[in-house]
Amino acid sequence: MKLFYSPFHTFIHKVLVTAHECGLWDEIDFVATFPFKNLDGEDQGEAYSIAAINPLSKVPTMATDEGQVIYGSQAICEFLDSQSKARRMYPEPGPARWDAVTRLALSDTIFEGTVQMVAEQWQEPGQWNMFVFERLWPKFIRGLDWLDSEAAKGWDTFDVGHAAMLHAISYLGFRAEFYEAKDPIYPNFDWREGRPALSDWYDEAVQRPSVQSHYNKDFTSDTSAARLQAAVQEVLAAQKA
Repeated sequence: MKLFYSPFHTFIHKVLVTAHECGLWDEIDFVATFPFKNLDGEDQGEAYSIAAINPLSKVPTMATDEGQVIYGSQAICEFLDSQSKARRMYPEPGPARWDAVTRLALSDTIFEGTVQMVAEQWQEPGQWNMFVFERLWPKFIRGLDWLDSEAAKGWDTFDVGHAAMLHAISYLGFRAEFYEAKDPIYPNFDWREGRPALSDWYDEAVQRPSVQSHYNKDFTSDTSAARLQAAVQEVLAAQKA
């Protein structure tokens, strides 16, 4: 299997967590992909494009050894769970599953909204669309408060919803710390403030081997466009075969 993804480990990738929890880590060929490489001053967008196998040219994208392409992190996590050689990340149908996938949906929405705000911050502050920030922040606050109330009840397992929570929260925290252009509404946002149960849960969850496998650790494999395009051609060849 090949996983095309952005190898930035300053936040937690739920697909990587799921792959590790499912016992599939060593079976995956991790391919570094940079959808926004053309923002670095050189127009390398086409060189790092995966449009030949994913019309959206977005990450993460997974390809099986037979050449089937699966994209969208939720779809990839479900696929990995179906192939699990260890624990399952999706509970059986019933209340526990609906709880897990609800937290998954909530967390993914927070992550995607954070990406929107980051995209705004690529522009000069005077060009920011304030509606983006005004629309998203109330959702984030309510969502985090709800997760804190759920964490206070306690969880006796770790599922795909928890992996998504780590993904969203770590990226939200990373955004607040990394970007010099501060948020216009919450310039010093701390997701932990007023959320002790969620904070305690997070600190314990990040110690899991599935998180420690990549979080804040440099990607050490080939990150060249040539390596990426070779992997794309391998997928296309598998499809023809």
